[in-house]
Amino acid sequence: MQIKVCFVYPWATFGGCERVFINRALAFKQYLPETTVDFYFMQDAGGLSAFSSALKEYQLNGSASLVDSLDREYDLISLVDCPQAIDVCSKKAAPYIVECHTPYEENRKYLFDLPEKCKFIVTPSMSFSKLVKNEFPSLADSVVVLRNFVPWDISLSRANSNIELPAWSRKPILFFARMDKLKDPISLLDAFEVLEKRRKKEFMLLFCGPLSPEINVHKEISKRKLDGVSVVLPPIPFASAEALMNAVASAGGVFVSPSRGESFGLSAAEAISSVMPVALSDINEHADLVGNHKALFTYPLGDREALTDRIEYLFDHYADARNAAMQARNAFSAKSFIEDWISLLDRMGIKK
Repeated sequence: MQIKVCFVYPWATFGGCERVFINRALAFKQYLPETTVDFYFMQDAGGLSAFSSALKEYQLNGSASLVDSLDREYDLISLVDCPQAIDVCSKKAAPYIVECHTPYEENRKYLFDLPEKCKFIVTPSMSFSKLVKNEFPSLADSVVVLRNFVPWDISLSRANSNIELPAWSRKPILFFARMDKLKDPISLLDAFEVLEKRRKKEFMLLFCGPLSPEINVHKEISKRKLDGVSVVLPPIPFASAEALMNAVASAGGVFVSPSRGESFGLSAAEAISSVMPVALSDINEHADLVGNHKALFTYPLGDREALTDRIEYLFDHYADARNAAMQARNAFSAKSFIEDWISLLDRMGIKK
């Protein structure tokens, strides 16, 4: 039976939710080909063209489309941190859910005012579900998990899928996220200062992601005299995230996330899926990603000395860390998402 779904998001950017949407379209095409999806971005914040290109590059045009309204008929509408569309959905016949993915506490306040017609509040991880339930105890019975994932278990064929890094003499340490206070690139810069003193000329920094007015990363790099060992890349196309991770992993690199808040930790999951060692702050969402390998892959949040030690240890035990990453990625495959998706449809009484 054909199922028609629309995912709605306020802005088309270069962020994690857009990568989540691409991943879901890939999973539906592989495992539930009777499901077709529309994506409705209410505003273009610079990422719409890149998103459209990603659909083409992944050969998803037959099963996934961009739309500019909610005028079509759907079996299910999902509003991903998009309170702007709640009133419209409440007047439509189609059932709708709200997906809460935002790690920014102030951006979750809209959950206080959800209409009764909203079927469920969906979160991307068990840890984030617990957080939402604690913040909104009256809504706890409505919170369900739809696990986020990385489609490493789906064979993808597309052109220009490789990135070649320069022949750096130093091994790269990758930060791949928005450069704001929540994601905390400053902690990595401070840790790297110590690392560079300990082991001069061995490592370098590679930053990639949207800039933020909260932090002038170029200024912070210069202040620490790290210009010659730091590279700052602009946001890259959605389809290139995997290629960048693979390239850094092939160069013997390590991924670092000092983040103070996540709903899932997509960039970290992408790094693990590329079998790259990761140094992650020990927030619950990161701990969920690495499972039994928490001691190897995490460090106490905000402890920059511990972050330095963790990065150094991973480089010194690189083969063991890669083996652990290969084991950890089994927890967030496309199949795990499909299992949760089918369960969600069953709970909503939507026939597949």
